[in-house]
Amino acid sequence: MTPLYLGVDAGNSKTVVLLCTAAGEVVGSGRSGNGDIYGASSERAAVEAVIAAVKEALTVAGAQPDGIGGAAFRLAGVDWPEDHAFWVDALAAELPDVAALRAYDRCSISNDGFAAIRCGEPSGNGVAVIGGTGSAVAGRGPGGAEWSMSFWIQDAHGASGLVAGALRAVYRAELGLGPKTALTKRLLAYFGYADVEEMLHQFTRRGDRPSRPWHTAAREVAGAAADGDAEALRILREHGEHLADYARVTAARVGFDVASDEVPVVLAGSVIDADGSPVRAAVLAALPERFASARPRLATLPPVAGAALDALAEAGVEVTPEVTSRLRASMPPPAFVRT
Repeated sequence: MTPLYLGVDAGNSKTVVLLCTAAGEVVGSGRSGNGDIYGASSERAAVEAVIAAVKEALTVAGAQPDGIGGAAFRLAGVDWPEDHAFWVDALAAELPDVAALRAYDRCSISNDGFAAIRCGEPSGNGVAVIGGTGSAVAGRGPGGAEWSMSFWIQDAHGASGLVAGALRAVYRAELGLGPKTALTKRLLAYFGYADVEEMLHQFTRRGDRPSRPWHTAAREVAGAAADGDAEALRILREHGEHLADYARVTAARVGFDVASDEVPVVLAGSVIDADGSPVRAAVLAALPERFASARPRLATLPPVAGAALDALAEAGVEVTPEVTSRLRASMPPPAFVRT
């Protein structure tokens, strides 16, 4: 039986899974909900989401778990050793044939930030900077060392971070503690509130919160910046500076000489990938000043494809340009990975 290779990318908005052959052809895919043990309604719910997506992919491929020859689980919420141990136990209980591959170093479990590295750097060595609903920064060094910023990230990023910063600017302006900003009018109109106090009340009160999550207003921040609003421009500039700093620290942690090595920095995620993304522009502007040896490149595949390529590479399959091209050509439609 020809083995298949499993790539899993689990986050707060969705969990997506690919099954591919050693040649890179995608033969199965699955999608489910929140697979983050920190962000799902319960740890059990996160496990069920991941297992459901894997089983869907197996069903589509007409395969069984014992037909998997390598697996890479890239899961939001694998931040501490106990998180890794939690998933080792969960997979042993739910997918014992796949979990058994860990004995042969063919089943790895790590933070979802690692999934994006091979999406822009075929060697798998470099730093990934991901901006989606939230953010992740992870790296793999030339000697194989891995490290994720995880909870070392002390600033909110991604769509949630942009809007959190915008709301803070609006509230401070309302108190007279910060400059007036066009963000006030934009956010009030977007969320449909009459004034700033009502908006603050609705986002902080007990009981049901607004049905429209605040991260969905990220385009309003981008629009205000495009119109020249000073506070929106500041938020974006600081966003880029923070992510550039975190990329440099991560590179050093995994063994790159950040003073002389050329370090691949893969930029990925829905907020960074968007056409004309001001976040991408902010990161690209900050990198030369704060991490001069960085060599940025945009991800050319979604993170779940990077997880599948990790599964291949870790199982000893050479990830050639032909394998990557075949995987890209056989990916499910774009809606499969859309948040």
